[in-house]
Amino acid sequence: MQRTLRDAAAQAPSVSIVGAGLSGLAMAMQLRRSGVTDITIYEQSDGVGGTWRDNTYPGSGCDVPSHLYSFSFAPKTDWSRRFAEQPEILEYAESCVTQNDLARHIRFGTTVEEAHFDEEHAQWRLSVTPRGAATREVVTDVVIFACGQLNRPATPDLAGAVTFEGTSFHSARWDPTCELDGRQVAVVGNGASAIQFVPAVARKASALTIFQRSTNYVGPKPDRAYGAIERWLLEHVRPYELAYRWKIYWSFEARWLLFRRDGWPGRRLAGTFDKGIRAQVVSDRLPETAVVPDYLLGCKRILISNDWYPTLHRPNVEVVTDPIDHVEADAVVTGTGRRYPADVLIYATGFHTTDFLSHIAITGVEGRKLADEWRAGAGAYLGITVPGFPNCFLLYGPNTNLGHNSILFMVERQISYILQLLALTSATARTSSSRLSVDVTPGAFSRDSQRTQRLMSATVWAGSCRSWYKTATGRITNNWPSWSVRYWLDTLRVRRGDVVLRYTDAPSPAGVGPAGGESDGERRAASAGRVQRS
Repeated sequence: MQRTLRDAAAQAPSVSIVGAGLSGLAMAMQLRRSGVTDITIYEQSDGVGGTWRDNTYPGSGCDVPSHLYSFSFAPKTDWSRRFAEQPEILEYAESCVTQNDLARHIRFGTTVEEAHFDEEHAQWRLSVTPRGAATREVVTDVVIFACGQLNRPATPDLAGAVTFEGTSFHSARWDPTCELDGRQVAVVGNGASAIQFVPAVARKASALTIFQRSTNYVGPKPDRAYGAIERWLLEHVRPYELAYRWKIYWSFEARWLLFRRDGWPGRRLAGTFDKGIRAQVVSDRLPETAVVPDYLLGCKRILISNDWYPTLHRPNVEVVTDPIDHVEADAVVTGTGRRYPADVLIYATGFHTTDFLSHIAITGVEGRKLADEWRAGAGAYLGITVPGFPNCFLLYGPNTNLGHNSILFMVERQISYILQLLALTSATARTSSSRLSVDVTPGAFSRDSQRTQRLMSATVWAGSCRSWYKTATGRITNNWPSWSVRYWLDTLRVRRGDVVLRYTDAPSPAGVGPAGGESDGERRAASAGRVQRS
């Protein structure tokens, strides 16, 4: 696969990647190793790392063990602890850039506004806007969206929120200048982010009120710093580190059994959890409704923390399950009319997770709009590609999130599959004067979608709870409904009957020599007179 792309260097495509998070960086790394050099990464912020750049709140970290949270082709072996925290993960992302010479491919502060497929030339045309500059059009053979699922904060539309006179912000836009010592803090939401930052805030605030819509299953977090000997072995003895990595993978893979609806492991663990919580956590100040979930284990994300329940028992912490009615200048008021004074208001209300790529206008063949295709819920063949949008690929796309293992494993599989598709077009192009693009067939997409939903119906996610995995209609668009091994098998080889090569005899716009640090795609658009400025 990689040899094919390298041998067909003359036919190697130009590739534009949207997003410089871990998946976008990994895609660029593997493209370079495959012989593709015309790569441009468009990143709207000023740095790499994606969610690990955005979420800088106290306690921010990963719930997947560190040694499984780096790519197998770019392993980090010197993690300081079993579950890495945000600064160390961000450092890993930045090291990927440095060690693989990716900085020259990245356009920071640049937003991709639109993407449309030029059928005549079998290329994509992107409208990109550098910060402080006019929008321009760039031409690329391939576009890969690596925007992720957790990149756009969701803030509830609370009545009166604009009248709040204190400091307010979303946890993914943490305000480091906000002093919390001695302040009255209100936190709206109690999901994965709140689980991590609330304990740190509670240690500083004079009063902390947590407004929660529902409760969570929260298990212990087996975290610890690595000892000197163990860390040396992991860093310097590759077989030891590989064995350790595979041990983590298979132990987490076994957790898939918890997500099968009506499976005995999940029922047994839920029973143990409920019994333990009622005996050890429920109290007069912390009623059962505040800490015991009323839905199937795993229907919502299972969280891990060692200090969540102790924090809820702190005398300065109160959990409120009454719905919020409105916000006033200095307080949050519930439906019962009770006022909770607040100087600081923090939203831990998650992200817009199910409206994939809705912030970019994407148009495929025959004027087909991706937003229209996804009106009933996002879907993609293997979470990677959509019929009618040739040479357009997704990383961490619909139905590829995991509840039991590392998302980086899934991203690696997606990258491998995309490289196979590009090798297919490059190999064929060597024997043809036509330009080629690859598309998935509607039949393959339909069969894959039907299988995904059939498998999904047997999972706990199909339960009656509300979660970030579901659309408003209840369609589950985020999670992969099976073992990750199954995804590995599905992406191991391209099924030729599932894809179609699109040909065009129109020549590509002629290129010109290097110019001012622009990508080859930008130079081609300029030379063809198709650079638009507004």
